[in-house]
Amino acid sequence: MQLKAKTTLNSYSLVAHLRWHLSSICEMAVAEKIIRANPATMLYIPKDAKKGEGRVMTAADAERALGVGEQRERLMLHLAILSGLRPGEFLALQRRHVASDGSSVIVEQRVYRGDIDVPKNGKTRVVAVPPRTAALLKGWLDAAVASDPDAWIFASETGKTPMWRDNLLRRYIRPALEKVGLGWVDFKVMRRSNATLGHGKVDPKVAADQRGHDIDVSMNVYTKTDIKQRAAVARKLENVVLGPKVVRMPKRKAS
Repeated sequence: MQLKAKTTLNSYSLVAHLRWHLSSICEMAVAEKIIRANPATMLYIPKDAKKGEGRVMTAADAERALGVGEQRERLMLHLAILSGLRPGEFLALQRRHVASDGSSVIVEQRVYRGDIDVPKNGKTRVVAVPPRTAALLKGWLDAAVASDPDAWIFASETGKTPMWRDNLLRRYIRPALEKVGLGWVDFKVMRRSNATLGHGKVDPKVAADQRGHDIDVSMNVYTKTDIKQRAAVARKLENVVLGPKVVRMPKRKAS
């Protein structure tokens, strides 16, 4: 059975996740002897399903985004865009995970739909927090986070659990971004932008370690290039092969 995906990246990802969840549910049904076989194994996404390019923010976009919202939302945007943290990672932070000066955080867990789990790749890592973001983080700790080492940095209204990602995006982040024309930005865009804006400016291995994934994932999935960058690479290669030469384009004849 073929699962059809629309031509956007988000819809492709949604269909892929649905397929995975359906298969997991059916596997459980098989284990419980409710059904004999897993029918979801027959589902597949056609190879010609288009994923789309995946948008990224420019430096100007990112600068606008980092200035919107209240103190809490600004801090979250800084952690996502500048430190490369996944939303499930910064929402799972507790006071004990944060350096006293806010200059680093330890990612040893994540939260997904209210459940606390191990990090996505199963590995604990230390993430550097740049100075201006660290100042925001230290200010938030002093103003809004209980002194208990297990206190959530971004607690829900009850204070006993962390916030939910979807509620955060829908109620607070997106409305603030819409005011500056960035309503299309979500956490995936922020993560791609973190990789893309640093491409060619920072060591790719260090950047991949900061985001918590392998370098091939960093280059092949998150980093996006534009036509100007590709033209520059093509021009450099041409000069290597043919030697540097000034090419004068022919003038158009006056009509």
